[in-house]
Amino acid sequence: MASSSSKAGSIAVLVLRVFVFLCLLVSLVVIATDTVTVTDPDPDPYSESETTKLGFKDVIAYRYVFSVDVIGCFYTLLQLPFSALNTIRGRKFLGRKTFPLYIFIDLQVFSLLFATGVGAGFGITVDVKRQLDKAFRGEYGDRSLANDIDKALDLVHVSTGFVLVATVCMAFIILTSTFALAKK
Repeated sequence: MASSSSKAGSIAVLVLRVFVFLCLLVSLVVIATDTVTVTDPDPDPYSESETTKLGFKDVIAYRYVFSVDVIGCFYTLLQLPFSALNTIRGRKFLGRKTFPLYIFIDLQVFSLLFATGVGAGFGITVDVKRQLDKAFRGEYGDRSLANDIDKALDLVHVSTGFVLVATVCMAFIILTSTFALAKK
């Protein structure tokens, strides 16, 4: 029979994994649906379209954040049944010897993957917003275009913020798992 502290730890890990999945899913939806339509200021007479729809596929760092979201959702979905079984059974599903492996995978692989996604998403967005402000600060710039791009970049901040929350939750999962391993 499991002690109440290990049961509470298992419940905490399960809840945190669900929260990680939800954060990554929201981030995935936000970044996948975030687009801005840009009108070409100097259209090519031979071109069919004067407008371009830009999204996450057009910026490498945003594709990386999207990939982190997809991989993180997949991994978390794989881990949720194990966490649920650990909570229901009151002991580790796959045994004590594999427990450090899960901590390693959570810590070294996924928490660092999430953290690099946060860095890439926030880093490029801050730089683009800074350049956008410089380019459209004067009276000659198209402020409506700048506002549209700024709104799209704000949504990327929201998406990346959800990845940051998922990263913090992973840190708590790692702490909880490490304390449970130390007690054994």
